Amino acid sequence: MLKVKMAEYQRALISYEEKIKELGRLQVLAELESNLEVPAVRARIIGGDSSQWYNSRIIDQGLDAGVTKDCAVISTDGVIGRVVHASKKSAVVQLVTDADSGVGVLLENSRAQGVLKGGGKREASIDYIGTSEKVVAGEKVLTSGLDQIYPKGLLVGYVISAAPTKQIFQNIEITIAANIQKLEEVLVLRKEPQS
Repeated sequence: MLKVKMAEYQRALISYEEKIKELGRLQVLAELESNLEVPAVRARIIGGDSSQWYNSRIIDQGLDAGVTKDCAVISTDGVIGRVVHASKKSAVVQLVTDADSGVGVLLENSRAQGVLKGGGKREASIDYIGTSEKVVAGEKVLTSGLDQIYPKGLLVGYVISAAPTKQIFQNIEITIAANIQKLEEVLVLRKEPQS
């Protein structure tokens, strides 16, 4: 009987610890939400596909909460992706790590602009930045706002390396700031109705 009681207490303790961790994450997310100039919806990750070629997650908010196609999705660590399909109660998010994704980005120091392409897990590359631009390892990569999906100035990642190519553009490798494999809660930036 004592072993049964100990097991019950252990399960309760684990449950309480998880609730405390979740409350901490939600508090940080709420602070981020209050600092944004765009209306946002909090959502939980409820599923996903992380195959080699297509990286997506399913969130528990959809059309009923104002989540529509092409809404940007972020976490406290940076950009996560964009909504590619929304139903009444859920939505599918294409991650920035997806090989078919594209994010308009700019480099923090040089202000050079390009397009981020996903490369799998936490890696990505930036296309269309000329060889004349000075790119420094560790430099922040931010959203440019030119793709009309992501607001300008959101953190996407950090430059790992930059190397000139035989063409006019550099080969720039970056690491994504957010740890997408460990996502639990996100913010969906709602689109303003176009007039």
